Amino acid sequence: MNIRYRIQLNPNPEPGQEAKGAHIRAITEGAVSTERLCEEISLQCTLTGTDVKSVLDALKGQILLHLSRNNTVHLDGLGTFSLSVKGKIVAENKRKHLIVKDPRVRSVLFRPERQLIDYFANAHFKHGTYLPGQKIDEAYINEKLTEFFAEKSSLRISELRTLLTLNIYDARKLLAKFLDEGALKREGRKGSSVYIPLPGHFGK
Repeated sequence: MNIRYRIQLNPNPEPGQEAKGAHIRAITEGAVSTERLCEEISLQCTLTGTDVKSVLDALKGQILLHLSRNNTVHLDGLGTFSLSVKGKIVAENKRKHLIVKDPRVRSVLFRPERQLIDYFANAHFKHGTYLPGQKIDEAYINEKLTEFFAEKSSLRISELRTLLTLNIYDARKLLAKFLDEGALKREGRKGSSVYIPLPGHFGK
């Protein structure tokens, strides 16, 4: 088991200001699809790939059901799912009463179990350095996105960041470039946008 990582500078806090500090990020080689997982699991038990997919769909449905009922969901050996809520807190009657305007779910949180993290205690690591100002090779970007869109029809900015190990600023810049070039089109509202490849790009 070789876990690859790279050193990356923290993004600039303000335009024109020098970034301070750095952090370590694991390098993601690719994305494993649900279909592939189902096929691999079917080889380790008596269930078919279709059976495994049905079980995973049912599991997802039950997790969503219990989260909507204000429960946390714990999976032995993995961790716990819970909801994160956001909204604007407004004071009424001179701060004697606080209310939340437009409450909504910010995210579904996952807290891993200790044994899940301990599984990697004896892992070997392969160092990858980060050079400030170094550009990612365009051929590499096209290759990774072509592989991604071979399995999925749309891309989120969070998936792009994971796929190419980018900070949020570089990811937005890259997406803007693809939009200007007509390689991608954006669909959905701000904050939940997805990006679709146009014909002639990324294997489409």
